[in-house]
Amino acid sequence: MKTTQLPKDLKLFVMKTALKRLIPCILMLTVFAVALIFWGDVIISIDKEPVRIILYVTIMLVPFAVTGVPHKMLDKTYSGTVQKVEITTTVDSPYQGRPTRESLYYKNTVFLHVKQENGVVIRQKASEKNAKAAQNLEAYKVGDKVFHLYGSTQTIVLPKEKDQLVQCVICGEANYKTESHCKLCGHTLIKEDY
Repeated sequence: MKTTQLPKDLKLFVMKTALKRLIPCILMLTVFAVALIFWGDVIISIDKEPVRIILYVTIMLVPFAVTGVPHKMLDKTYSGTVQKVEITTTVDSPYQGRPTRESLYYKNTVFLHVKQENGVVIRQKASEKNAKAAQNLEAYKVGDKVFHLYGSTQTIVLPKEKDQLVQCVICGEANYKTESHCKLCGHTLIKEDY
């Protein structure tokens, strides 16, 4: 699905999400650049030119690292048919020592191989949740049509003809298929592949 074909409210969501990710990075870059232009000699008082250039470049990379813009901008809107489902269950513990029963968590990470309308198969992370080992493993099946909107945390399975519920692509709330907007967040529901 192309972003230009999205309903108006979802296009606006995509635009706002992109701006929320870019604006802090641009502001930080501007502040760092101004600081280096006017006070660079004071901040970095090293006589060797190559070392000074390396430090300047390193400092200018800090806004990207802090805001995570390169990683976040890799997200994209996609839809297609699931060709393969990969599920990895790992144990996460916030403690460095041996995990206790109270601190032991299972995390399921689901990757989907999705064949798009143009025939290209892409591999995308669909879900990453703390769960018991057997939970959230049946959400996606081979042959399901799925949809993901840039900036959202949801990859939804588009409803089949017999299904009565449709999941909101923004908040994940289940809604009746007869509804046109989500009862929780008010965004347009995606019910079919555009």
